[in-house]
Amino acid sequence: MHKIDILLKQNLSMREVGRRLGISHSTISRYKAGKYKKREIDIYKKYEIFIKYLFDHYDRRDHSIEVCVYRFKKMYLGEKCVSVKQVYNWIEQGKIKLTKNGLCYKKHKKKKRSGMMEHFIWNMQNKTILPISLRPKYIEKRKEPGHLEIDSILGKKDEQQAIISIVDRCTRRLWLIKAEYRYDYYTANLIYKYIIKNDIEVKSITVDNGLEFRALGIAAKRLGVKLYKCDPYCSFQRGTNERTNAIVRRYLPKGTSFKMTPQVYLEDIAFNINSMPRKMFGFKNAYEMELEY
Repeated sequence: MHKIDILLKQNLSMREVGRRLGISHSTISRYKAGKYKKREIDIYKKYEIFIKYLFDHYDRRDHSIEVCVYRFKKMYLGEKCVSVKQVYNWIEQGKIKLTKNGLCYKKHKKKKRSGMMEHFIWNMQNKTILPISLRPKYIEKRKEPGHLEIDSILGKKDEQQAIISIVDRCTRRLWLIKAEYRYDYYTANLIYKYIIKNDIEVKSITVDNGLEFRALGIAAKRLGVKLYKCDPYCSFQRGTNERTNAIVRRYLPKGTSFKMTPQVYLEDIAFNINSMPRKMFGFKNAYEMELEY
């Protein structure tokens, strides 16, 4: 094998070494792979511009790694870039200093689901309020804006203040309202006034069984739309609302007191989330999607 080493040191190709020794070049290749360890690439030198862009622009709240990779490829044509999966591999291997706690999505252990409670016996006397099982199928397709999901985000324990989140099922447009109390008639009146003031398009409303939404049927009747209530303990029936609330929690973590949170700050949060590029829309934001309809 020392003959192979001597010929390789002369910068001869593997095919030439194999020809001179009368053996296959693949044998030379396997010998070389076993003898010489592959040098590890210095990613900070090879991908210096990309890594600098990633550190400068990455924000777990509204600029995920996927968004950074997409925008870098669009802005820096010709510069070396890697895939989203490769960035996560670097993080896993500890090559870059983005910790798992700083990522947008954390892995949680799956909990065993308990048995589903039996469906609530609905009062069908008020035709405005209907169970979600009677919601038309075309609403499920998300082909038109105006079908809203409404939920409340609670603050610090034993405080009355809360935040009402309104999300459009089609465009994912978000509105946030500061609520000083959780009374049902107060909440219904607050949501109605906000929708009228901001000229929000409403074709249907979907809510859960929270006590603060017991009188929301009055607002739905004044708006001339149907109100659909989810089944108890079935938050997945308002998946859009639940996912959006999780993004809001990046700005307002659990346990945050809402006493001193002004409406202006909530408007800023909603603006940032609505401006966030989304992979499902081809990295368009909610405002751009709204203009398409």
